[in-house]
Amino acid sequence: MSTSNYDPHKIYEIGFIGAGNMAQAIGLAFIKKGICKAENLIVSSPSENNKTVWRNIGAAVTTDNNAVFCNTKIVFLATKPQYFSKVVSELFTTVFGSLNILISIMVGIPLNVLQESFKVNPSVLFKVMPNTPSLIGEGFSVISYLSDASSEEIAVTLPKVKFLMSAVGGVEVIPESLMDAAGAISGSGPAYAFLIIEALADGGVKQGIPRDLAVRLAASAIAGGSRMVLETGKHTGQLKDMVTSAGGSTIAALHALEKGSVRSAMMNAVEAATNRSKEMGEKK
Repeated sequence: MSTSNYDPHKIYEIGFIGAGNMAQAIGLAFIKKGICKAENLIVSSPSENNKTVWRNIGAAVTTDNNAVFCNTKIVFLATKPQYFSKVVSELFTTVFGSLNILISIMVGIPLNVLQESFKVNPSVLFKVMPNTPSLIGEGFSVISYLSDASSEEIAVTLPKVKFLMSAVGGVEVIPESLMDAAGAISGSGPAYAFLIIEALADGGVKQGIPRDLAVRLAASAIAGGSRMVLETGKHTGQLKDMVTSAGGSTIAALHALEKGSVRSAMMNAVEAATNRSKEMGEKK
């Protein structure tokens, strides 16, 4: 099978450099929600397996990153950060005729490095950090842009980026200085939730509940509690007190959690993830 089916004379609406899970989540959401037709989307990747999904839905696929950069209006950089230098080195030019917006979803690559590498107008360059619940349309993305970007031009490009990322969940614009900490909560947060769900399920199994039921009970409790926080707008302490009766089982459980320093462990986890993200960025 041919590794490429793109039209070199066509200008595509949206393109992805990298075709992995997050790129698929975002791109397929664009198609599902009518933001972009499959035939107006192009993806480059060296992996034939990753390109299969895109080819099957009618998107153009290629192994040539230049085909995306030079023939697309909105480009997502969705490769693993360790491949960033290779991607840049293989480009024919850093002047992209049809490019209107360049969005990086790579962890650890600062905006100033992206700017130095691609030489694009600062107002078209964005760093976006989605999270894995984007795969089911329940994600959250934080967006940053360069401080020297023109306010008039950002007023045009930023709403477009927010609209695009809303296809996979909530969005928030933050300074790049907060991106590492936001990623430590939102980006890494699903892993913390999975660990908590697993631990709660283990506790249920210890008390005699079948594993599959224990997992569903734990996951439903976390999901339901999260929806209550988001939809009621009430303080988490107030919501906690609604569940906690005087002398009851919940306060006994909370006491056990406090003795186990759960709050401190969670804060330490966010700090550790933030610091590691900063270290990764400094190495680029």
